Amino acid sequence: MKFLNSLQIFVVTLLFCGLSSFATAKDEVLDHFFHELRLGNADQSRNFSELQESLRNSQLDRALSLARKLIDDNDELIEADPTTYGKLLVNLGILHSYQGSPEHAMTWLDSGLEFVEDNSNPFASTVREIMMARGLTQLDLGAFDEAEESFRRAQHIAHRIGGVYTPEQLEIINYITSLHLKQGRLTDADREQGFNLRISEQAYGKDSEELVPILQRIGAYFASRGAMIPLSDSPDFRYYRDSLFRQSLDVFKRSVKIIEDNYGVNDLRLIEPLRGLARTRLLQISNRSAAEDALERALAIVESNPDTDIPDRIKATLDLADLYTITGDPRGKETYLKTWDLIHQDPSAEQLSADLFGSPTRLHPEVSGVVYLGRKPDAALEGDVELYIDVEYTVRANGRVGNIKLLDKNVPNAQVRSMRYKLSGTRFRPRIIDGELVDTDKLMIHQTFQVLGSEPPQSNISIDQIQKRPLLVPNHKVP
Repeated sequence: MKFLNSLQIFVVTLLFCGLSSFATAKDEVLDHFFHELRLGNADQSRNFSELQESLRNSQLDRALSLARKLIDDNDELIEADPTTYGKLLVNLGILHSYQGSPEHAMTWLDSGLEFVEDNSNPFASTVREIMMARGLTQLDLGAFDEAEESFRRAQHIAHRIGGVYTPEQLEIINYITSLHLKQGRLTDADREQGFNLRISEQAYGKDSEELVPILQRIGAYFASRGAMIPLSDSPDFRYYRDSLFRQSLDVFKRSVKIIEDNYGVNDLRLIEPLRGLARTRLLQISNRSAAEDALERALAIVESNPDTDIPDRIKATLDLADLYTITGDPRGKETYLKTWDLIHQDPSAEQLSADLFGSPTRLHPEVSGVVYLGRKPDAALEGDVELYIDVEYTVRANGRVGNIKLLDKNVPNAQVRSMRYKLSGTRFRPRIIDGELVDTDKLMIHQTFQVLGSEPPQSNISIDQIQKRPLLVPNHKVP
């Protein structure tokens, strides 16, 4: 079933992640470096030890030189131990990949793979490690179909070694999820994360404490994915959107129950899944009172627990105040002032006060980055290098926006009306001066636009971006 056409996928994904780029695999590729090698003599073993020491000290040029020297000095391994020789070639490829030369890296990785494949079991763990290094390098090259083939083969080897539900494939599933997200194959990405959950349950047990951090990551993923699907009259859209939010709520509630069963109903470990529940309800839109209930409980746990300190209480109180502002609850004002009082219990809190309340902080919805248009506007002049709207506005003491004034534009009036509507519905954390919430005038937004098709439509998103998003709200300072 196709829920989003290509334009919708592109625009929704860009709105979701702004202009941030696809997560590079550069650092992760070193995880597949072969550190255990037996070489022919003491000099070569010493060189290999120096290579590893250079890597630990981030001396990449020296590491590359030593890796190449080990290959040149070990020609006899081509006949005597081709698998070890192949690993030396792969190690050099991994270093080139880490250096940021993926094209050069692939030459060495493929050469090393050929030696290993010809002389070992095709389902050996060595082959799996090489396929992971290839996949990560292909990610950096933007060769997404080839990268998926490499990851799928690594996953197949993991199945042969440890079974269909082996936890060794969890990392692979996350990379495949990122590939699907990058390509706009969103429902395929969701399916991979559902499989991730089943594997984790098999590996650790459905009620295991070890499952809790995984449940929270998957809950954050499904909540963010649900938020990417707009509310619609289409039954298919509504059903799929609701199913994503149900999955998110289910895994967060399971996290809460596991913690309660093991540590009681007042344990500080409950804070994060409660914040996850609140964020899911906030994004779902339909039951925001439940979001308030979750954060009110989190604050009560923090305040009643003797192990918490002032920063813990500030964070929990501020989270609730922000949510009150988003939902229009008048208790936002008193909760902000409570946060202010907590901050000023610490004589050294002046900087924290400025960071949190020195300027309005955008809470909801999140910054959208570039907005995409179907064609170049008639109002744009031939020499215009940028399409834009400049708007001035006020953030009132209650966090709402007013006094929206158009300053300049070169896009159609329809885009101005859309921007006014969106801005009027935006909520901010207001400034506080001397213990009073105040209006902030003459703020400006410079909203840019891009004509769809003037650059390759790519969705810049990854599983890390989804799972590492704040569990409640962003903390964007206005420009």
